[in-house]
Amino acid sequence: MAPAAARAVLPAGPASVINLDVDDVGGFDPIVRRNAGGGVARHNLSFRTTQRDAERIRSLLTDMRNQTVAEFGLRWATPSGPQTLRMFNAYLLQFTYVDLWEGGRGRPYEEFAVAIESTHGSLRRSEAQQTLVADYKVTPRGVEWIRSTT
Repeated sequence: MAPAAARAVLPAGPASVINLDVDDVGGFDPIVRRNAGGGVARHNLSFRTTQRDAERIRSLLTDMRNQTVAEFGLRWATPSGPQTLRMFNAYLLQFTYVDLWEGGRGRPYEEFAVAIESTHGSLRRSEAQQTLVADYKVTPRGVEWIRSTT
């Protein structure tokens, strides 16, 4: 990974703000886990989308790789309401994707696994009559979470 000072001189990413509508988010961890050699040990974000949207998302992620964008966001819907993940000063290290077939019903999906760093962000989940907000900040000591409801 390029040091933060080196990343600052990289040209801007494909856009200063990237927001993607996806079908589902499988998991998120603000910290990219690294192996002993400093490489990515595992991806810290996974999400699923239809094949119809996958090519556009692959293209955006390819253009975004090794670039810093001001904001990277995902939006998706659940039975309890809309969900959003926003990551600020996001730096995409790598991503992979795979075609999936949901439950043998012939409904095509693609799943993306992403290694992306950020300085801070928020996760918003609508549950029943309230919205749960979890803001995070990545520090040298780890992740600091601040939770609230609205």
